[in-house]
Amino acid sequence: MSSRIKTDVKKLFEFWCEVALVHNGDKHNTPTGGSQTSPSCVIVESFPEGYRDEKTMADIPAFAFPCKIESDSVQSYSFVLTTDDSKWRFGFCRHDPKTDTAMVIITYLPWHDTFLRLLTLLAELRRCDETTTTSINNANDDFRTFLAEAYNRGVPDPGGHLKLFYNSGQNYFVFERPLTFQLPSIPENHNLNLYYNFVDPKNMIAVFAAMLAERRIIFTSRRLDRLSSCIQAANAFLYPMVWQHIFIPVLPMKLKDYLSAPMPYLIGVPQTVLETMTTDELGEVVILNCDTKVFQSPFDDVREMPADIVSQMKKQLSHSSEHIGDRVSKIFLGVLVQLISGYRDAVEFRETGKTFNRDKFIESRPKHLRPFLAKMMELQIFQQFIDERLQMLNTGLGYSDEFELETARYAEKMKKKRHYEFLNNVKEKISTLFAHTNTVTQIT
Repeated sequence: MSSRIKTDVKKLFEFWCEVALVHNGDKHNTPTGGSQTSPSCVIVESFPEGYRDEKTMADIPAFAFPCKIESDSVQSYSFVLTTDDSKWRFGFCRHDPKTDTAMVIITYLPWHDTFLRLLTLLAELRRCDETTTTSINNANDDFRTFLAEAYNRGVPDPGGHLKLFYNSGQNYFVFERPLTFQLPSIPENHNLNLYYNFVDPKNMIAVFAAMLAERRIIFTSRRLDRLSSCIQAANAFLYPMVWQHIFIPVLPMKLKDYLSAPMPYLIGVPQTVLETMTTDELGEVVILNCDTKVFQSPFDDVREMPADIVSQMKKQLSHSSEHIGDRVSKIFLGVLVQLISGYRDAVEFRETGKTFNRDKFIESRPKHLRPFLAKMMELQIFQQFIDERLQMLNTGLGYSDEFELETARYAEKMKKKRHYEFLNNVKEKISTLFAHTNTVTQIT
């Protein structure tokens, strides 16, 4: 188990393509308007020409048209392909209702906002080339030139940026690399914006609790952009842990059997796909409808969480006027800081390296947290977190991500709180002593 994000990325993107819908009558339409099979579609154009990952090329069409899409506006969304070494390869897709095609970019970089903006630019460049060029052989010159430059320029360093010019140098597009472990912010983060707008705080907490219990979790919506953004945002709230099970932000109709898998998963299911599944086929699942804001679960995971932490989350999320920047992200990060930031207290030094003592960890935590933490330590997401932190410690590399920084702030806050409580306790004892002394003096 490890992080799902590839670190040694050399290119901004691996593959670009355009997928076209193949019209075969209405054979994929049911009488009720649903879709029992995936629409037929093929890759009609791609870049670079030498790309030879046949599995990825075979998978893309199903994710580009996961089901029958009915929309009168452009939809841009993301999907995930898992590599043989369990790394996530991100797909960014743009549907234009005026065409029967979808534009797709495949990359190892999880820069959702950047690549969604890039798709918009690529669509504009493509449209301009097609309207200004009469010769098919010369079509897409500016578009292809821009693609080639983006493909060959490399990846900027963390916190750095890369400018790519177009329109004869009059305009440019900026690839700005986020800082490592940078928390999603409002309004900058597209995924978090949609999640915040379409999922109320109560359901955010319920989904978070279900993820900490590693349930089989379904998000559903009739809009693919809303669906992928909400599930990606919810997944980001697990940081510093990483979901270790099946993760499919948008599930194609042809893969709907995944919904019957007897293992934890986090899957975004288009409403038309979900409607083809029966209750018996789904079994015990958690479902969040991002359109109706209805949350359904056979479990009571929120009640299983420490009551004071749940109360704190409800109170903080209710202050909507303060939810600018990374405030919402820090609310969920703050919960995990309270729960697992004491892991260093349970790190022991052995001849073979540093190890983690589970019993010592539980004993070091406040009593009211211990029952929940005992269950949490059995989770794969927690084990991945510990394995990753131990690896960093054993290799001598310091860890100064946002989680560790927030842990330091929390420790300082608790230190001041304990000092304040100690002083108050001393004052109360002194007041009691003086009161007792005065009483004795009056009696004598």
